[in-house]
Amino acid sequence: MFYEIRREKAMPGRGDALAQWMDEQVIPLHEAAGMTVVGAFTDAFDADAFVWIRRFGSEEERAEIVDRVHRDPAFEADVVPRLADLVAGEAVTVRLVPTAHSKLS
Repeated sequence: MFYEIRREKAMPGRGDALAQWMDEQVIPLHEAAGMTVVGAFTDAFDADAFVWIRRFGSEEERAEIVDRVHRDPAFEADVVPRLADLVAGEAVTVRLVPTAHSKLS
């Protein structure tokens, strides 16, 4: 099992719109495809940043879920067109594997 922490950066001044879009459209689409989203956050020090934490049982599971999301007609119709309007550049992803002592293992 591992976690991914993804930090998305909104276009300047669009942080609230990005957070709402992620909460209302993007995350539900991912969850409907089987993804576990552990949490979603705004960045207390950057009003244009959004952070979400995703959990996967294996790399294979991650690949299958991401593929399912990208093949979903809603992804192409609703998500892709809004990316250029809301998101500035690529997300930063950190992958974490819990240690034996972690409460998240």
